[in-house]
Amino acid sequence: MDQQQTCNGLGAIARLIPMEPFGRGVHDLSPYAPADDDFGHGDVICAGLEELSRHLKWVDDDYQSGHLDRLEARSRSIVMLADQLGLRRVGQVAADVAYCIDDPDEVALAATLSRLMRLMTQALDHAGGAISTF
Repeated sequence: MDQQQTCNGLGAIARLIPMEPFGRGVHDLSPYAPADDDFGHGDVICAGLEELSRHLKWVDDDYQSGHLDRLEARSRSIVMLADQLGLRRVGQVAADVAYCIDDPDEVALAATLSRLMRLMTQALDHAGGAISTF
């Protein structure tokens, strides 16, 4: 977790910025990893990343609107999609989100969903470059 410190006259305030440790890239973990510069499956990876980005938006919308049944279905879809892309940690946390929905714990669901969204955002940034650079 990164920290930023600011002064407000009363003393220093540490602002915590949650950052998930992120491992190897999509190409290293994917079953479609290019071997010998063969990028024949690049379209499969791109399509998977686009679908992952759509799920990121839908997950937030479902949670904000209280549609937990759709949120659970989307989190299970993210598990399968993350498995195809080789994003193991994203898949594990998405499975945890589904578990939190089955066991009605609102605080755990909010925290786990927040972690899932951070991981998905970081995975998309890592795979395609930061959105702010476009």
